Amino acid sequence: MADDTSKDEKTEEATPRRLEDARGDGQVAMSQELVTSLMLCAGIAALIIGRDQIASVLGSNIFTTIRSLPELATQELTVSNAAAILKEVVGSGTKLVAVLFFPVIGVGALVSYGQVGFQVTPKAITPDLTKLDPIKGLKRLFSTRSWVRTGMSLLKILAIASSMIAVASTQLSEVVRISTSELGPALPGIGTVILRCVMAAVATMVLMAVIDLVYQRFQHSKDMRMTKEEIKQESKTTEGDPQVKARVRALQREASKRRMMAEVPNATVVVTNPDHYAVALSYPRDEAGEPVSQAPRVVAKGADILAQQIKKVARDAGVLLYEDVPLARALHAQVEIGDEIPEAMYTAVAAVLNYVYSLEGNRTAVG
Repeated sequence: MADDTSKDEKTEEATPRRLEDARGDGQVAMSQELVTSLMLCAGIAALIIGRDQIASVLGSNIFTTIRSLPELATQELTVSNAAAILKEVVGSGTKLVAVLFFPVIGVGALVSYGQVGFQVTPKAITPDLTKLDPIKGLKRLFSTRSWVRTGMSLLKILAIASSMIAVASTQLSEVVRISTSELGPALPGIGTVILRCVMAAVATMVLMAVIDLVYQRFQHSKDMRMTKEEIKQESKTTEGDPQVKARVRALQREASKRRMMAEVPNATVVVTNPDHYAVALSYPRDEAGEPVSQAPRVVAKGADILAQQIKKVARDAGVLLYEDVPLARALHAQVEIGDEIPEAMYTAVAAVLNYVYSLEGNRTAVG
């Protein structure tokens, strides 16, 4: 019941990380039936295409063997003779292996790669002692998946046999004709009938393999499903706990606010709304009264409660508050903390600074 409930709760599609972890464990949606059937097709195609070469090699080997039998029968089999015979057999057999082996292996590798791509998964081949548990083995033996595989195997055997019988039944007249012929002319006819039956079987296997591929992908997607709680836990692992992240952001904002408020006492002037906005500008000068920067810089800004706090710190530090509603709003909206004011605001800010300097008794014109 617990397992059924757990499966029922897995209603969410697998996340990319879940799929990647499963891939690392060797859990992929791969149809071995498709690989086998297409490798068989490649083998048959290689036989058909290379039949002349194969027949030539086999015929040559048979002819050579028969011709050398009298000589071999009268000679003592020495190591050198045995090595020569083995060398000749291996040399001729290598051609047959090349004709059949490489196409089959190449197609198998391509089909496997096309399904799951390239992935080295050491964990998938690491011995797992838990698989030797007889209780778990019995559960797997009588599981739904095991019954599905058994049913698919029986269905595949039945479908292959039926296709071969169906094709063979259409060749009865040819079989009757062949049976009355001499062995020489009959051999090509027998080969044609056998080839047609084999092709029907292979076509059925490919069709069953495609069905198996669809089933494997469906089953893999179903197995990889997650519960909502698993998705939440994964999100916490990959992105961090939302509560912790919120706390970190709050601490960062608080630290930024403290740094900003520490700059207010060193500001040249605070431009206010007066109630809703406050922007602190800094335009320091050297001992000769010359500006040390190209333009005034915003060192603090805030709205509503934060604006009132900026003004309080400014008053306590003796920084002048200058009321200019349009300028305060424009500075708050367009200039970030630490940036110099844009050229479009030079005239307006220069008027403010001239007023500040006039109050300080310095009549130096600005801008």
